[in-house]
Amino acid sequence: MRDDQSTDALRSTDRISYWKRLRYLVPAAARWMAVGAIIGVVLSIGLLTVSTAKGATDTAFALGALLLGFGVTAWSMAVGLGETIRGVGAFVDVSNGWTEIGAREAFFVLSWAGAGWVIAAALTSIALGV
Repeated sequence: MRDDQSTDALRSTDRISYWKRLRYLVPAAARWMAVGAIIGVVLSIGLLTVSTAKGATDTAFALGALLLGFGVTAWSMAVGLGETIRGVGAFVDVSNGWTEIGAREAFFVLSWAGAGWVIAAALTSIALGV
């Protein structure tokens, strides 16, 4: 009976932790998407000085997709290989301050900024009638 009570308490703690993390991650993702969107629009409009509207928005979209792809790939590698990277660092006796959590946060930023950038470049293309 006691194990059931501790399991129920753990489940309620997990739910609280889930909602707490969600309340942190959703605004953070929205903030970084907004930053990426600003970059996407500014770059699209800035590239109009050296290219056609189609070329400018296509280039801005491609750069945003590059950032998004790199962010997602690196994030998944940090999640999947975090313990291995830490173990290799300990094995070769290198203390560079790398942490799995820090890497996940950095690539979270890159991924969401890239997503905002891509969406903004596509919307700018539509707004310019390309």
